Amino acid sequence: MAAPVLLIDDDDALRTSLREFLELEGFAVVTASDGQKALDLLSGGELPALILLDFMMPVMNGIQFLAVKRREPRLRNIPVVMLSAWTRDWPGQAMGVEHVLSKPIDPERLLALINRYCERQALESQR
Repeated sequence: MAAPVLLIDDDDALRTSLREFLELEGFAVVTASDGQKALDLLSGGELPALILLDFMMPVMNGIQFLAVKRREPRLRNIPVVMLSAWTRDWPGQAMGVEHVLSKPIDPERLLALINRYCERQALESQR
């Protein structure tokens, strides 16, 4: 089984719909509602192939999560795609992420990015 995608977003509806969409597309998905919960998941579990990270969240936001991630050798090389409702143009590299996607998320663009970083699971293997 391919490494999962870790989706970190405080919006329950968005987290659920994106998880279901990605699972239908053949990806394993693990979710967390904030950066601290994500770090707890990452502390001993399987490392994801990619992290989809919301920018603004309570408890630990995306920038705070990235700061901790950069300090952890085990997590440092996991690629990150930032998800943000903030529509300001910003280069992902300046934030320490590979890409920034504006919300609402374009599903085709999201899938294209995920396919760059993840091995796609055959849909037949999940049935």
